[in-house]
Amino acid sequence: MKRFMLITWNVVTGLFVLLLTFWLAGPGISETETSQYNLWYLLILGIWLIGLGLQFKHKYKTMGVIVTLFPLMFYLVITFRAIVY
Repeated sequence: MKRFMLITWNVVTGLFVLLLTFWLAGPGISETETSQYNLWYLLILGIWLIGLGLQFKHKYKTMGVIVTLFPLMFYLVITFRAIVY
């Protein structure tokens, strides 16, 4: 059961972080002809990947879950702030 929950956690947070990272790093909707990419959002995907890598080491599994939580919480906060304002 623990392994199933860990795999489910990684799939759900991974898809959420991956899709929002690509969406925010992309050119978006612009009124000019030159597209501007914001590649700084790829760092958030990198942080999630570091957390995923830490989960494969038994000693750092809990720290890996916590590190994968940071990008998820960041995207949830900016999403809810955008909805509220």
